[in-house]
Amino acid sequence: MAPVEGRGAGRQCYHEAFPGTTHGASPMAFRSTDEFKQIFEQIFELMNEHPEVGRTLRDAQAPHAFEIADMGVTFHVNAAPAADEAEGRYLVWTWDTPPWDPLITMSMSSEVANRFFQGKENVLLAVTLGRVKLKGPMAKIIELAPVTKPIHSVYREWLKANGYPHLVA
Repeated sequence: MAPVEGRGAGRQCYHEAFPGTTHGASPMAFRSTDEFKQIFEQIFELMNEHPEVGRTLRDAQAPHAFEIADMGVTFHVNAAPAADEAEGRYLVWTWDTPPWDPLITMSMSSEVANRFFQGKENVLLAVTLGRVKLKGPMAKIIELAPVTKPIHSVYREWLKANGYPHLVA
């Protein structure tokens, strides 16, 4: 490849090095809203199944709304009814308007959400930099921040094992 003005010999910009991408495309971009929704639901399945995460989130009684601006969707999650525990279900969620109000609302892009659940996005720094907007009682937000930590490596491994290496942070 011949040098291009402004670049050293042999250096490529991202879209040249990775055909099929365009300027501004992130290497961790979801391919579609459907892909994002499927994977985001899987994150909550993984959390629901994890002995330290699902029950803790349920017991916190802190309904969440995740507003994903670039996808134009909102994901709502809440504690499952107590009767569902016998079936191993601690959380319930929907993309539709739920019959509950969120205590905590987190607004972010799909890429930030993906990095967050992999443990690669520091929420406090992301809030400071404007990548995440939070609404709700700060004491509860701080209390719940470390709860998802056990799922980070589980989620990364799930992405690798299920054909989503483009989303691994």
